[in-house]
Amino acid sequence: MKICGLLEKDHIFFDLKPGDKESVLKNFVGALKARGLISDEEKLLEGLMKRESLGSTGLERGIAVPHTLSDEMKQASLALAVFQEGIEFDAMDQMPTFVLLMILGNNDDPGTQLKVLAHVCRLVKETDIIEKLKTAASPSEVCCIFEEEEAKII
Repeated sequence: MKICGLLEKDHIFFDLKPGDKESVLKNFVGALKARGLISDEEKLLEGLMKRESLGSTGLERGIAVPHTLSDEMKQASLALAVFQEGIEFDAMDQMPTFVLLMILGNNDDPGTQLKVLAHVCRLVKETDIIEKLKTAASPSEVCCIFEEEEAKII
């Protein structure tokens, strides 16, 4: 599995406004709607917040992986946001979150979402990808970082 096979460069953001978890997710979803990935931002935000109510998707080392399944998605898709200052996302290690990797899966194929989650967790655990993503300046650089770090675990 290759992250950049599911992550289009147009769905990588460096300029989202920081804030609390709900406002960040709302802004992120709004940006995805503006770029044509989704059409029903209210339903998607509701799904993301429902998942967050079960337990934070803020992992360790500065990454959160908010995710939801949706009828709107024909196939799994990813979106990424980088926050230079870090945001509060109720991370497991109580540290600031710098990278949000959103997974939007299809209701009929929840397995792909689970595979992506497992792959991301392994990348975070076995590489220093988050530190590198925090310094990325372009969508192309983000994809290069993913490719380099994924090569280390394959």
